Amino acid sequence: MALGDITLYSEQAHGITGGLKANVAASATLIYAGEPVTHALGGAAVTPMATNKPVVATDYLEGVAITTSTNTASVAGEVTVAPINPSDVWLIAPKVAATWDTQAEYDALVGDRVLLDLTSTAYTILATDGATYGCVIRPLDISKHPGMVAFSFRAGCNYLA
Repeated sequence: MALGDITLYSEQAHGITGGLKANVAASATLIYAGEPVTHALGGAAVTPMATNKPVVATDYLEGVAITTSTNTASVAGEVTVAPINPSDVWLIAPKVAATWDTQAEYDALVGDRVLLDLTSTAYTILATDGATYGCVIRPLDISKHPGMVAFSFRAGCNYLA
């Protein structure tokens, strides 16, 4: 996977509530800082989020990794995760840059509910709206952040909620 796919754009007035330590199983895929991290309900360990996720009430995110996981092929490890909050806004690259390359195109997508894509080793964001999709496009001045999309995770995807 890739380091820094998702970065924090803005946060709540009081800041991120702090990183949470999460267990990562031995031989699991390494989790890199900036990757979304899922946690199965009742599960003991977290994993990197799969492609075309999250879906509300189906996929539960622990948050976005702020460290690289310490697991190896034979030893379980841990990762520090920034918990998601619907008021936090994150930045990510789009899957198809041409869909977002003018301010008018971008603005037409604000408020859409979308999914994140994992192709090869990078997370990107898609542009198709769906009622149960777990990310919401937020306003952004693309002249200040070219090639990026602002989004928030919906509350229905929060493992801790």
